[in-house]
Order: sequence, then structure tokens, then C-alpha cells
Amino acid sequence: MKKNYLLLMLSFLCLATVFGQEKFPPEEVITGTFLGKTIPLRDFPTIQPGDVRSEAIEVMVPNDSRTPMEHVETTTVINNLQTEKGKIQTREIEQNFIGVSQSESGFLPPDPTGAVGPDHYVHSVNSLVKIFDKSGNLEVGPVSLSAFLGINSNAGDPIIMYDQLADRWVVSEFGSLNNSLAIGVSETSDPTGAYNVYQYIFSGFPDYPKYGMWHDGYYGTVNLNGQTTQGFVMERDEMLVGGPDPQILIFNLPQIVVNPNQVKSPGAVSLLGTDVDPSTPGYITYLQDDGWTSQISFDHLKVWEIDVDWNNIGNSTISQPLEIPTDPFDAGELFGNGNGAIRQPGTSQRLAGHGGIISFPTHYRSFGSYNSWLITFNTFIDANETGGIRWIELRNDGSSDWSIFQEGTYSIADGHSRLMSSAAMDAAGNIGMAYTTASENLPVSLRYTGRFNGDPLGEMTVEETTIIDGPGVRNNTNRYGDYSHMSLDPNDFTFWFTSDYFSSTNQWRTQIASFGLSGGFAADLGAISIDEPEDGVLTANESVEVTIRNFGSNPQSGFPLELYLDGNLVATEVFSGTINPNDTDTYTFNETLDLSNQSQTYTIEVATDLSGDEFEGNDRISKDVTSLFAEDVGALAITSPETGNGLGMQTVTIEIQNFGANQQSNFDVQYSVDGEAPVVETFTGTIDSGETASFDFTEQVNFTELKEYEITATTNLSGDEQASNDSVTVIIENLICQPELFCILGDGFQLVSIAEINNVSGCEGYGDFRSQIANLDPGSTNDITLTTGYGSQNVKVWIDFNDDFNFAGNEVVVPNFEIAPGETAGSYTETLDLIIPSDAPLGEHIMRVRSSRDSAVPNGCIDDGVGEVEDYTVNIGSLGVNDFKISDSELIVTTLGNNKYDVTLSTTFDGGVYLSIFNTLGQEVAMNKSVSKEGNTYKASLDMSKVSSGVYILKMGGISTTSYKTARIIVE
Repeated sequence: MKKNYLLLMLSFLCLATVFGQEKFPPEEVITGTFLGKTIPLRDFPTIQPGDVRSEAIEVMVPNDSRTPMEHVETTTVINNLQTEKGKIQTREIEQNFIGVSQSESGFLPPDPTGAVGPDHYVHSVNSLVKIFDKSGNLEVGPVSLSAFLGINSNAGDPIIMYDQLADRWVVSEFGSLNNSLAIGVSETSDPTGAYNVYQYIFSGFPDYPKYGMWHDGYYGTVNLNGQTTQGFVMERDEMLVGGPDPQILIFNLPQIVVNPNQVKSPGAVSLLGTDVDPSTPGYITYLQDDGWTSQISFDHLKVWEIDVDWNNIGNSTISQPLEIPTDPFDAGELFGNGNGAIRQPGTSQRLAGHGGIISFPTHYRSFGSYNSWLITFNTFIDANETGGIRWIELRNDGSSDWSIFQEGTYSIADGHSRLMSSAAMDAAGNIGMAYTTASENLPVSLRYTGRFNGDPLGEMTVEETTIIDGPGVRNNTNRYGDYSHMSLDPNDFTFWFTSDYFSSTNQWRTQIASFGLSGGFAADLGAISIDEPEDGVLTANESVEVTIRNFGSNPQSGFPLELYLDGNLVATEVFSGTINPNDTDTYTFNETLDLSNQSQTYTIEVATDLSGDEFEGNDRISKDVTSLFAEDVGALAITSPETGNGLGMQTVTIEIQNFGANQQSNFDVQYSVDGEAPVVETFTGTIDSGETASFDFTEQVNFTELKEYEITATTNLSGDEQASNDSVTVIIENLICQPELFCILGDGFQLVSIAEINNVSGCEGYGDFRSQIANLDPGSTNDITLTTGYGSQNVKVWIDFNDDFNFAGNEVVVPNFEIAPGETAGSYTETLDLIIPSDAPLGEHIMRVRSSRDSAVPNGCIDDGVGEVEDYTVNIGSLGVNDFKISDSELIVTTLGNNKYDVTLSTTFDGGVYLSIFNTLGQEVAMNKSVSKEGNTYKASLDMSKVSSGVYILKMGGISTTSYKTARIIVE
């Protein structure tokens, strides 16, 4: 996103003092209603198959209730984009089992959530709950959430939390009363036992509630009425003891600007572990994207501080927001409940991924000398709408304000989107992050990555691991999610994650997986990165530097390191220093490598060989290094124009890469169309080694003619040492628009009959029958007979009289007519009048016939709806034998260059032939009254070098006939 640097500077200056500025009391104080204590959850009846609802139910406020807001167009440059997967291997997934299937729930979307405790994993979806032991065995459920909470409402949006400070469980979903939330808090540490249930009523519908566990309350946020957002704090101490009147403090979030088109969901701080200073205030955070509105001048996080005094509610306050500038991001609009940004294979249906939310939860952990707060959210990566995950670690020392310690954007360059994440941090400061990944080539799947504390900042260094590759897709709605949930085992080292995928077409299923990054081994050493060499102009004596991590609990020294090149062992050397637990160190091999063969890519590998290593999976690291030419620029691709209809004047855009080691600028690039003289322009930007850049040529090309074009683009760098990558060629085609409609139920045309055309056809969606010709007289009224296999078919017919491949209102020859109104399947036939104007241009033209069920036929090219489009040819003129000979002729125009052409008409007609040239206004600009004949071919040379550039129509026919052939040429 674009940045306002003055505002950025002012923001940095304000960071240390903003929490000390004006503070605001609660907007509202509510007393919860105690609904009573449940019987033990394990005693509730399980849901039987007959109880499942047959219709999918959406449980989120619909988009049309959200207020539109100005969208500001900006350009995003991702400075911290991670495009390569991490390489550190960790232990195998510990648990990986199915949670809930759609057949058990019947709701859409599932909204999966779950939390882990000492002995159990409690899992919920809309709108049931299950309890598993930590080996994946089902102990309780499925139980209806509404029956369990006693609220007679399966309204959904469940959340499960484990309160480690109190060793209690929290279960929540929408309440039975309007605008309410129901909260159940376990009476004991046993999640299968009884719960005290409370209901809180908000001033509006509290959609998308998200919670955080904190020492002085259960903090949370709601998407109120789909329009704005509020924060709240529940009186945790009263709820834990089953008090009758626990309070909830409702806070407006000062100066918040929400995403106009999405769910609005800030994140509430949520404690990991049990270490927390009881004087620490609570926090809420939200992303602010400068693409949402001009009210946001730079991309940043807002953080609000909440001080709660349950003894004197009037002393409770929320601060003005701390504004923390981030690297640019694009949270976008397509992540919401519009078209969606999650692509799927085999279907055009995209799925929602949500661009206005902080992913749930936002986990906080205290490490004594500093506190860490982990935040993730969805972001766009490129113009292709690839989804990535922005993750940010904030830190403070308990007395200073929060600031960014590290941030990264995780989006591996394999074509898959990654989003819908949830993350946590173990007691060693290692981060685990799990998420959804999908693309046109990969169904919705679940994976995880992570990083070790001390790894290079901003990188997920752990090898991406698959939880499950989903086999199915959803093609009947864009609803997915609406969130995932990562929790951390009370052992402080095992991550537990749940999310959903599709087990088959339109059938969701949730998965529950646990994994660890720290192995808990005494002896565990590994290589985590090869730091040198890098791609460049390399020599025969390149040094290799590697970083080693001690993953174990014992110090290590005097261990061997092995160096490999392209799979061959080159050297074994001893690291003589000492690496303490969880520390890293570097080592430079004495042995060097010969990497001097230019353009070759070498694989360098380093392995630790610690005696007694208890986990060998992380011992080895590899890196590909390419020996580059110094001067080497090439053309990667021609990205514009692309094959399509109605191309006209187009800009040629190419993608350039600097394959060499040296920075490049001010070099020529060129393109040529169909082998004609090249257009040469200068790339004036700067492109570093390995970078790519897009270049738009100023001089456009006219692609109006319906045909294939061959475009070749070339870079012309002076002194380029590698010519093989300089050029790239693409074939594009300007097509007549061919909308493909849905006609499988019988909609569209089974018969089109007029004059010589009598075409019986099936369901094509678009049918190209232009080889079939009807000969019609100027000023005539003709019968056109249409048969359809379904009723309520609106039909319309055009003739493209000016041959511009558009179907305009003044070219309609059969106005909209409805066949068999109100009828459904069957066979229905109508004969209608098709009127040819008396001044209709003579010759051949395209006739387009289109149908549309239940609504008037739109224009001829819209690619949407139920019906069919079929194209034919009509020849206007009173035809005799010689007219038919001309109609059966072949007209060929050969381009000679410099706007000169050869025109030939191959025909059995034997008589005088003329050639006329018209501009697009229908004005005749030239005529040859007698074209010479050679055998069965009439030939003419045409010089258009002195006329204005543009499109011209050629008409060639017999002097004694009314029919003729037409072609188009482009004069540049």
C-alpha cells in the first residue's frame, strides 16, 4: 500500500505516549442472566442421524447488511514476502483425526473451534460439541449445543476455551434471546461434567464473537449488526464460582476504521501458559488497511489498552489506540462473502477467506524479560489474488508500549493460496502456524509450518507439513470456515489445531491435529541454513558458511560437519566450539567449492553428525546456488494481450527478469507482431539480480481483425552474455464473443430454420454454425422458426450488418419474444418475423440467435445465464445462379507490409468483378471497377499507405450480381 511518510514519522514519535492519552469509560455495563447449572455434559443424549438438519444454514450476518465505504486504489509492494518453504524438519505429527462430518451437523459453514486441556480435547462446530481424549478417542458426543446450554437455539458461532489459570472450560455460542451470547463455564476441571450457563444481551446482534482468556476477565469482540465492532470484558471470577450476576463491560473502540465489505473482527489478547503479571492490562488489536478508505493513510495495527476495576466499574477504561506501522499489506475485499479468494480445481466457485479479521486467537506469552503477542491475518500477494498470511510478533517489556519485533508474509511461490491461519507460541518462543491452502490445482487442504526462536527474523523456517489434503470441493456456495483454531497443550510445547476441508463434493469435515517443534531431547543438533554462497558470479574457490542450531537440552561441542556438492561428499570437518541449548552458531568450511561453471545450478548440502543424536530428521540442510553471468537480462513472458473477444487496440506488456549478477537499467526492449518491423522502446527502471519487472510498451497494437497473431518480445541488453533467454513468443487470437450459457435442461434451441438453414441441434451453450448460410432479400420479411425444449424462453435475433462483431440495438431483426410463458420442460415451437431493412448492406453477415429463460434477452455477448447462443450466416441480396457462385467463393487478403496487400477471389463465377473499400462509417474510399482474372482467380494489388490508419472493409463481388465477399484490413 502507498505510504504517507510524514504520518509514519509522526506515528513513530507518538508510540511511547499514546496509552497515556485520553481514556474512555465503558459504553455499557450489562449484568448476565444466570440460566442455571447443567447436568453433566456426558449425560446428554447424543445427536442421532435423524436429528441433523437437511438444509445448510448460514449463521453469519449477510453481506447486504454491511455499509458500503469508499475504497481507495493503492499499489502494494510486499517487502517481507517469504516465497520458499522452510527446510527444518521436525517430529512427525503426533495426533491427526477426524472431528465432525457435515452429516452430523447439517450446518454451513461449520465454524470449527477446539481447545486442549490436561487430558481432553473439546471440539465444537455449528451446532454441536464433542469431547475426545488426547489420543483421538471419542468420549462424549456429539451433543447439541442448544440442548447442552439450555438455550433452545442452534444459532451457532461456537467458541471453546481452556482456562489454564483456573483449570476450567468455557463453551460459547449465540443465545436463545435476540442479540445474546450464551456462555457455559465448567464447574470443575472435568470438561465432561456440569457447567454454569450465563446469557448476555447486547444492543445489537453480536455476530462473529471471538474471545481471549486473561487473568482479570474473559475478553472478546463482536461484529455488532454487521456494521461496526465492540470489545467487551466478562467478569471471569464470578463466572468461575457460579455467581448469579456476573457483569460484562462493553467498550466502543475509539478511532477504529473497519473494513467496509467484510466481517469486522479485532482480536482480544489471550494468555498462553500461567505466567502473567496481575497488574497487566488487557488488549485488543485490529488491522488497518490504507486500501479500505482515505481515512487510513498508512497500513498499521491499532492496539487498545483496557484497564478493568471490578470493585469500582467507573474506574474501568479503554485507551485511545496505539498505532503501530507495519510493512505494506493488502487485506483486500474479495476475501469476504463476495466471490471469495480461495480458488478450487474443477470449478469456478471460489470460497470466502475473510479480509477484515484478525485471525483467532491472538496469543500472548510472558518470557520474564519481555512479553510476546502473536497476530496473524489474511492478505493478498499479487494481482492474481493469491492469498498469503501476514504474521506479526509484537513485544514489550511490561513498561514500554508494544512494538513490532518481527513480521513476515507467508506465501510460497507454488501457485497455492495460504490463509485462514491460527498460530501460537510455545514456552521456548517457537511459533507454530497452521492454515488452509488451496488453488485451481489443489483442493482445500490443511498444513502447518513454524519457526524456532532465534531463527532469521520474519521467516517460517520449519518445513511445511501436510495435515490433510482434502479430496473434495464446494461448488454450490462460497461459504467456508469461518475460522480455524490453534490452542496449546498445558505441557506448553504441543500445538493443537482444527479447521475444515471437503471430504467430498459439498460435504465439509473437520480435522484435529497436534504437533510439536521442540523435541524434548537431550542430544539434538541440526543444520538450519546455508548462508554462503549466494547466486552470483561464482569462482572455483567458494567458501561455504552454515548455521547450526542446538535443538537439545545439553550443550554440544566437537562434533563433525559434512559438506556435499551435488550429492557427493566433499569434506568432513569438526566444529570445535560450544553451542548451548536453543542457541545457534555459524561455521565456515576450510574446504572450498568449484562453482565456476556459468549458468549451472549446484546443490550444496551440509549435515551434522553428532554421536547419539536423538532426532536425525533435522540434521541436514540443502541449498541450490546458481553461477550467474554478470550481464544477462531476458524476457520471461508476454502477459498482455491475451486471447479473447473484442480486443481492438491493446497494450503489449512483457515480464523481464535479470538473470545476471549485475544490476541493470536503461536497456532496449522490443516487440514484433506477425514478423513485421519491431517496435523498440527503452526500459528506464532498475532491476536487481534475480528480480522481475513488468514493462508496458507505449505504442499499442490494433488486434481488431479476427485471427491469430504471433507476438515476439525481446530484450536488447548491450553485452548480454546469454542470448538464449532474450526472446519469448506467444500466439493470441481475437475471437468473436462466444458466451456459453446453461442449457442442459432443454433451454435454448433444438431447431433454427430460415430460408436455406434448417438446423437441428442439441445443447451447445454456444453453437458456431456460421458455415450455414441463409440468402435473404433487402426489405424482406422472412419466417424464422425456433424450437426449444423448455418454456419461458425469451429469444432475440441480431444481424451484424456493419461486420464489427458486436451486436448492437440497431442490428436487432427479431425483437425480444417469449416462447411458452410459464411452461417448463417440453417441446415448444414458434415462427416469428425476421425483417431485413431495405437499406441493409449487401453481402454476408453473422446472424446471432439467443435465448434466455424467465428474463428478457440481454446483449449478445454477456457470458451468463440460462439459455443458448447460436451463430449463423445470412447473405443479403436477390440471388441468381451467379450470386450463388460468388457466395461460394473464397476471398483471401495477404499482408505484404507497409500497408500493402494482395487481394484474391477464387471462384467459378465468370464475369466482371469489382473491389470496393469502405471505412467503418460505411463511406466508400476506393473502388476498382474491373479486377483482372487469372484462371479461376481474380487478383488485385492494394496500396493503403496513403490513407488514414484504422479498420477498412473490403467488398469483392460480381458486377452483375448482388452478392459479394467481405474482409477486413487494419491500416497502421
